[in-house]
Amino acid sequence: MEYAPRHARAYKPRYCELDERGEATPAAMMALFEETAVSHCDVTGWDVFRLRREGFGWILLEGGFEMALYPRYGERFTIETWLSGARLFYGLRGFEVKGDDGSTMGRAWSLWTFYDLARRRPAPVLDDILAAWKPDPAVSPSRRSTRTAGDEPASCVPIPSPEAAIEVRPLDIDTNGHVNNVRYLEWAVGAVPATVRDGYRLSSVEGRYIHEVKEGRRVVPASFPLPDDGDARAFGLGVYDAESGTAAAVASSRWAPR
Repeated sequence: MEYAPRHARAYKPRYCELDERGEATPAAMMALFEETAVSHCDVTGWDVFRLRREGFGWILLEGGFEMALYPRYGERFTIETWLSGARLFYGLRGFEVKGDDGSTMGRAWSLWTFYDLARRRPAPVLDDILAAWKPDPAVSPSRRSTRTAGDEPASCVPIPSPEAAIEVRPLDIDTNGHVNNVRYLEWAVGAVPATVRDGYRLSSVEGRYIHEVKEGRRVVPASFPLPDDGDARAFGLGVYDAESGTAAAVASSRWAPR
């Protein structure tokens, strides 16, 4: 077991991760935050497949990120991550994105629960994992830094029409046996009006996951406008079960002019 309180990985956006302007997409960045967290698990000796053999996994409960700049094709950048806090079932993780010149491009945070995969319920974090990560509260990430007063993420999104439903495919499922968290962001961003996506860049998003979705279910992504913030646009986002109408995930987002 390696003692690794902080962990960093260097990346360049791949062609398949770019939008039409040649920038990494929000979903691509979220996937790389997840990839960096998984890599941190690897170096401590507790990779996701060892956890699965022991009957455990990490499940994302809440998270958010803010990006001042998105990396462009061929541009080298680094994501650093660390565990800033842990208590019984939970771990709070921070991230920082830096350009090759050392400038800060973005930040993120995520709250995870340690999970018993057979019982589908939280379990106490193993002592060996906490010893390897050694949480550092001095570098706690900024949580809910982009949410304004009364801006509860998408709690009042009108339930969308089932005609817009998407069927969950095998490719949407991750090693925990449910839809991967990145897929929710892809679906929800796609529900934002095209005029906003074309003229604005997603500058921040914060959300929470309410219940897991498995293969074969049908979901409906939705968005609704929130009060604008100066030149920026704001939208609540949601992904709903098409049959029951219950929310699987909700978020609030800010979009800055390009």
